[in-house]
Amino acid sequence: MRTRLFEYMCATEKSDRLVRTAPYKKKVGQAWTFTHTIMSKPQLHPLGHESKVAHLSTGHHYRYVDIHPPKGVTAIVTALLLHGFPDSAYGWRHQVKGWSGRGIRLIIPDMLGYHGSSQPTDPEHYAMKRLSDDLEELIRKAGVPEGEKIIVIAHDWGAGVANRLIQFKPELVKGAANFCIPFMPPSTQYVPMEKYVELLPNFQYQAFFASPDSTALIDANAERFISLMYTSAKQAVTDEYPPFEKTGVIEAWLKDETKSVTSDLLSKEELNTIVSEIKAGVGFGAMLNYYRTRKINHELEKDLPQDIRPDIPKLMVIPSADSAVPATMSASAEKNLKNAEIAWIEGLCGHWVQLERPEESERIVGEWVERFAAKDWVP
Repeated sequence: MRTRLFEYMCATEKSDRLVRTAPYKKKVGQAWTFTHTIMSKPQLHPLGHESKVAHLSTGHHYRYVDIHPPKGVTAIVTALLLHGFPDSAYGWRHQVKGWSGRGIRLIIPDMLGYHGSSQPTDPEHYAMKRLSDDLEELIRKAGVPEGEKIIVIAHDWGAGVANRLIQFKPELVKGAANFCIPFMPPSTQYVPMEKYVELLPNFQYQAFFASPDSTALIDANAERFISLMYTSAKQAVTDEYPPFEKTGVIEAWLKDETKSVTSDLLSKEELNTIVSEIKAGVGFGAMLNYYRTRKINHELEKDLPQDIRPDIPKLMVIPSADSAVPATMSASAEKNLKNAEIAWIEGLCGHWVQLERPEESERIVGEWVERFAAKDWVP
């Protein structure tokens, strides 16, 4: 009897993986044949943990990592970690070990539009309400039981999503911590992008990102663009790189091939990981859709309460030198919030707090979680 060896592809809801089978002997009639038991080979996420994939009823799928506290550590809460632009779940790499060690279960998706997850090109898919629906279903698909509440830890656009998630899904979230972005209510009136950047000059760069013309230019200069976006606060106060938040600066810089900058915040290996992940997907076209949803979001959010979840504890981790989101915005927002606090990052620190101050970021949020977990999340 001949030995037959085979392998096949197996896709599960938890992950897409190649399954190779191992032979063992089985008696069939009077003969022995070789068959196989299944041994799965998990796909590793750049974070170094197993990649899982949740397929949702919305038609979207999300790649995510699910990190449980280590053996012997009691779980105190489940946290959903949301990254911003042009980041990914990989952006939390310096905090996951510490937070997990404190007893926090971490569910970390690559957001819609990013490699590994669905990358629709229609901005309608990126409405905060639709993203909130997706994330609620993702949490349940990951095994968090119905009725069990979570907390959200978020940065940049992830914090923008978190601000609406806690309003659209009050039955899901019992606490929220934002890096850099204050808790802000939705506008009661629609403000077009042109007026928005006029009122808030620090957001002038968003007009370029919102334009369909931005995609091809950024795709053609992916590595230079990432290096520019990931510059540190120390670099920002020198002449080493331009004030990218101002109108026309990013596109002019990208068009000038003589311009380059080396980020203080990324090793060559980290830069390669980020760029290769982006290039493995559809590029920046899907990711930039978050900037193209102002009108869509307004229509879905205009009737939400102006007081943002006064019933839950909220933390804002705010750096001193974020050129895109000045600290004054958070100080002003805090005056109108109930049960919110600010952790100020002292000294020179910019938008990438988790990279510029990795240990401090872990400690501030970790201690905040422990404090409120001990109070059963009563503010």
